[in-house]
Amino acid sequence: MAQSESSRLPRSVPVCPVRGSVIYPGMVQHIDASRAISIAAIEAAMAGEKYILIVSQTDKDVDDPKAKDLYDFGTVCQILRVRKNPDGSLQLLVSAQERAAVKNFSWNDEAGHFVAALRVPRVTNGDAKEEQALRRELLGKFDEVAGAGRISSEAQQVAHAKDELGELADHIAFHMDFKLEDKQALLELTDVPARARRVLALLDNEQEVQEVQARIRAQVKEEIDKNQREYFLREQLKAIQRELQGGGEDGEELDEAEAFRAKIEELNLKEDVKKEIDREIGRLSRMHPDAAEAGVIRTYLTWVTELPWNKRSEDNLDIERAARVLDEDHYGLDKVKDRVLEFLAVRQLRKARAERGEISAEEVNKGPILVFTGPPGVGKTSIAQSIAQALGREYVRIALGGARDESDIRGHRRTYVGSMPGRIIQGLRSAGTKNPVMLLDEIDKLGTSYQGDPSSALLEVLDPAQNQHFTDHYLGVPFDLSEVMFIATANYPDQIPEALMDRMEVIEFSSYIEQEKLEIARRYLVPRQLEQNGLKKNQITITDPALEKLISNYTREAGVRNLEREIGTVARKVARRIALDEIKRARVTDTELERYLGKPRHTPESEATEDVIGVSTGMFYTPVGGDILFVETSVMPGKGGLVLTGQLGDVMKESARAALTYAKTHAERFHIDKARLDDSEIHIHVPAGAIPKEGPSAGGAITTSLISALTGVPARRDTAMTGEITLTGRYLPIGGLKEKVLGARRAGIKHIILPAANEPDIADIPAHLRASMEFHPCSTLDEVLDHALVGGLKALEGEQVSPAPATPKKSGKGSRSRKSEANA
Repeated sequence: MAQSESSRLPRSVPVCPVRGSVIYPGMVQHIDASRAISIAAIEAAMAGEKYILIVSQTDKDVDDPKAKDLYDFGTVCQILRVRKNPDGSLQLLVSAQERAAVKNFSWNDEAGHFVAALRVPRVTNGDAKEEQALRRELLGKFDEVAGAGRISSEAQQVAHAKDELGELADHIAFHMDFKLEDKQALLELTDVPARARRVLALLDNEQEVQEVQARIRAQVKEEIDKNQREYFLREQLKAIQRELQGGGEDGEELDEAEAFRAKIEELNLKEDVKKEIDREIGRLSRMHPDAAEAGVIRTYLTWVTELPWNKRSEDNLDIERAARVLDEDHYGLDKVKDRVLEFLAVRQLRKARAERGEISAEEVNKGPILVFTGPPGVGKTSIAQSIAQALGREYVRIALGGARDESDIRGHRRTYVGSMPGRIIQGLRSAGTKNPVMLLDEIDKLGTSYQGDPSSALLEVLDPAQNQHFTDHYLGVPFDLSEVMFIATANYPDQIPEALMDRMEVIEFSSYIEQEKLEIARRYLVPRQLEQNGLKKNQITITDPALEKLISNYTREAGVRNLEREIGTVARKVARRIALDEIKRARVTDTELERYLGKPRHTPESEATEDVIGVSTGMFYTPVGGDILFVETSVMPGKGGLVLTGQLGDVMKESARAALTYAKTHAERFHIDKARLDDSEIHIHVPAGAIPKEGPSAGGAITTSLISALTGVPARRDTAMTGEITLTGRYLPIGGLKEKVLGARRAGIKHIILPAANEPDIADIPAHLRASMEFHPCSTLDEVLDHALVGGLKALEGEQVSPAPATPKKSGKGSRSRKSEANA
């Protein structure tokens, strides 16, 4: 193999950086220089031996390159001619001489350019036959690529005139549109056969790209020809129909079809959806404008073009702002607010992963499906509006109460007269975006009829795995609901079908406690009613004691709707007095409340004034809050029967029978005379007999009342209890502890007996109330009786006691009577 090395060139030359191009030895090339660093290097070269190093930048976007921004391999060129332009830039003609490796770059501070210390590498040639074969292969491949590309015939002729393989490879590399990195790599290859093979590989790749381009061009041309043909045919069809129907009116119908077609193109629909809609547009264009079906199709196309197929709101993912919006609009409801903020946090993380390409964009946009359950008036609907505001989304409410037809959800088929889409699609058109917050209100009040079950139709809507292909009967094409944030509300979750409930995430809304109602009245209700009734803040003041009395004595509800109505009544009466110049301003206190609202309508229970034999205090919970109830037991001569009064439900009746069985089982331990027990009739009564009572949490109170009456040991008046019992004396957990405890505290109760399994629920009770009460978690009835009776278990197990007289006795006399009977 022959080797060559140049020694004619200087070992140190000025450096002219170039962007986006590589010059190969043996070429004569024009170069434009406008940067100061390039002009300085050219001027230095012209002042010397007229040699300059042309080297490419690694990043063409860098305007002021440093040494690290330059390749360490370039081409030594001799400057043949320089011309200065009016704007100060230079045009030069150079002759590329040799490849050169840069030992190091140094900066000439005075002249303002780089100087490179050079090393000219040896160029290695191959075997003559090998080079001849490579030359033929290069020329053949270059001709193929050049014929299909934009290579000039002059460049092809020059290539065929090149006898040296290295010069041919350099010539082809210069004229081909290779990447800069590939051209630089070819410049640095001093092994001529290796350089030729590398150029062959790049030509092969270029040929494959050209073939793909050719296929794309053919496809585009075919599509253009098809569109032109369709346009030509449609224009012909228009002309024919105008001639057939003798006038220009029908042209308006054809123009309408074209208008629909243009709108559909703008919607960027999926191919299967677009195909179906194009078919309907084609039918419309062929119909007479007065035809009945033309009106149906026109209405259908109007619906389709007005739907937000690809239009969505940009979510505001600022968690702190969302928390602030939710707190401004609603007091409490911490679980709901936490869930919304969790949703935003998840969206933030999903969006970041999608930007990194780890998940698809569809995964980012999927919305949760929530159901808010709870009594009326606790903020289920209004919090959904605040969620939409916090997210920056549109809000749509769909009232489902009383819906009895499947078409309410899925829409009517277009074969029916007056058909229209279902409420879901109607809501989306109203929202104008495909990702609104959609409230499905009163989902527990759906009906059924011979026309179908709307709850079954909702299964597809609320299933994250299916709703991206939801098909409304009217549309007849799938619509993606996966980005909608569905929120359902229900008062009675047990009325929602199990299959539908399984698709939703349940968030329970409990009743507002009195302290929460007081805060809501202060922050929201009073200011709103003052504004609605034309009052200024300085014209009326409603004191906190007045609000507390209004809450406890004038309303009985879980939410705050009636509370707001009563506040509105007070505001209107004050407004009337001010309008009549009776007063300038009013201060409404708890003592003056009756002047505006009349006598109190509700009187909450309060604790007993003293410990009484046979009377225990239980707790109950309703959707409007918690309260206490008294269980009274009397023992009288009889035949061992059990009488239950007070409109008790089946569960409470079973609790009473279980309590009696427990008392008989433990009669000897509690010193109850079995003979007299068999000869006595026991009457258990729960006052407020007109009100039906039911629930599984009165067993402890019934047992305490019964044992107290049978033993003569009074029950503590400051203690209330809740919990179910078993025949073996276990104390079972219950629900609604928070509401029950709040009702008991309002009645003045200081001690609460609860099942041990409910001990974690104590954390849900406000801290200031927990601090003012004492809680006694119990696992057995023995523990319950020890806390509920005066003297506890010691009083029961001390000495034998006969059944107490029928009339309940007070604590002092009761204890003395028990002792005298025992002595007798």
